[in-house]
Order: sequence, then C-alpha cells, then structure tokens
Amino acid sequence: MSELTKHLYEAVGRHFVSLSCVQWIPDERREQICLFSGFLADISGIWFYITAGHNLKAIAKGLDAGYTFNTWRLDDSTAGHKFDQGIPIDFNLDHWLVIENEDEGLDYAALPLHILYARQLEVGGATPIAHIAWGDHVMDHDHWALVGVPYETVTYSDQNFIRARNVFAPLKPAGEPEAAGTKAQNQFYAKLQDDPKGVVANIGGMSGGPIFAFKKVESEWRYSVIGVQSGWYKESRTIAACPFSTFALELQRLVETARNTAD
Repeated sequence: MSELTKHLYEAVGRHFVSLSCVQWIPDERREQICLFSGFLADISGIWFYITAGHNLKAIAKGLDAGYTFNTWRLDDSTAGHKFDQGIPIDFNLDHWLVIENEDEGLDYAALPLHILYARQLEVGGATPIAHIAWGDHVMDHDHWALVGVPYETVTYSDQNFIRARNVFAPLKPAGEPEAAGTKAQNQFYAKLQDDPKGVVANIGGMSGGPIFAFKKVESEWRYSVIGVQSGWYKESRTIAACPFSTFALELQRLVETARNTAD
C-alpha cells in the first residue's frame, strides 16, 4: 500500500463498518458466515448504518427458506479495533428501511442505530460521515476508491471468531456496461484499477461498501462519500454504484418529518 493510499484509507476507514452473522443452512446441516459491507452516516443527528438493499433482501429470502441467522455483530476494525468479535446487536428486519428494485437499479438499506450501539462504535473510534462530506459522482475529483470486505478473505473458527481483510480498492470512472439497461438511470459505474499485487479477485461481499471521492485542495486531501456499491460486472471488472446523496437527503426528510410529527 502506497503512502498516499494508506493516508486516504486511514482517513475514511473510521466510517466503514461491516455487519456479520452466522447462517445455519438446514438442508446441508452446516453453518457459514454472512458478512456485509457498509458504513456510518449522520442523518440529522442520528447515526445510520448504510448498506445495499439486496443484502437485506437476501436475508429475507433466507428466512423464508427456513435458514436461521444469529450472532449478529457490527465490526469496526478499520477504526482501530481488532477484527474478531465485534459489537453484538439485536437484528430485526422490521427496523430497516430498504429501497431495492433490481430492474431499476435502486439498491439501498438503512438502519437507525440505537444509541447504545452508536456509543460502543464511538468508543472504538468509529464515526459517521457528516452532511458536509456527502457528495456525488459528477463532482471534481482526483481519485475514487471503494472500501469493503470481500468474501474471499473471510474465515472463522469454531468459536465464530471472524478473520477478514478490509480492502481499499482504487477505482476509475467508467461508462455504463451494455447489460446495465434501465439500471443506468439510477447508477454510476467504475472499474477496479489494475494492481500488480491483485487487490481483490472478486468483490463479492463488498456490496454496500462506500465509494469515496478524494480531492486535493492546496495541501489538504478532502473526501466525500458518493455512492453505495451495488453490482459487479466480472468480465470488465466494473462495479455499479447507487448515488449516496439522493438517498441521504430522503432519509433526512423522513427524520425531520418524524420529528415535526412528534412535536
């Protein structure tokens, strides 16, 4: 990792948090780790956990099929904690806001975090992305990068201690893939930059991870979160992302509406 990459990764790593659980597959009588990438955002003073909507859809399908999910945890290792046990949370699908439409390319999920979880994350060094750092993919930039945890790096012990590698993957903007179709109206695209060391072979597991834009202003590097990683076109090594600011503004509207109603 170059000094610049390390510096940028350390700057945004405190916002990244993964969500994991143990899934029991009854037909095969075995268990496996499910791990999702995501990040923290401050929406009108409330900490939200943001990830891709299709992650929650997959959980719902699993539950309908008789799978069980337990040992849910938020892992904040990029903020300085060791990546093993994480912060236990009580998972409830009903507590999530999910906007997911595969045909139209909409792919968002958000969980307002209970203050107990927020404080535990804060103690570990994690912090949400503030409104000032919400951006979009058309803004001027010097670099783009995706942060996430690929499935290919995940292992766990019999005691369900997770081992995984957080990846900071440089990106370069790309045009829409031919297969994108109507999704392109709600997504933008980027290619993983070639790396002689092979940053990641397959980005499965990185869905929901934040995409950041970096810009050097005078001698200071500034960053904004611009997207939520959603899809993957393997042959061209192109990722699809949903713009973050449009979703964040809608969350903000919902929070303010709820507050006004309560008042």
